[in-house]
Amino acid sequence: SVGAILDGVGAAIAANTIVYVRVPFACTINEFTVLADQSGSITVKVYKDTYANYPPNSSDDISNGGLALSSVNKNTNTTLTGWTTSIAAGDVIAFTNTTAATTITRATCQLKVTRN
Repeated sequence: SVGAILDGVGAAIAANTIVYVRVPFACTINEFTVLADQSGSITVKVYKDTYANYPPNSSDDISNGGLALSSVNKNTNTTLTGWTTSIAAGDVIAFTNTTAATTITRATCQLKVTRN
């Protein structure tokens, strides 16, 4: 898996909190899960770009608008409709929420992948 933690350091996660992860192997995304420390609302988007073009930005959204939590503490997506699921070795993934979270102070974001 490939993942990151968005952390509000004790406060609701601020808008545009972003964590970058470089993926060292080629793979295909099969599932996206967000787990929060408590019920609340957040939408986490996934951006991807090559290491040479770091950092990925909103034009590099591969998650078709992201995965939302709405008054819950977990959500997963296994259908990935509209997603770009291919990751090349060395690509950089960005996990970000573009609007402030409601209540949630920590969210774990995980991509379940199959190595190519």
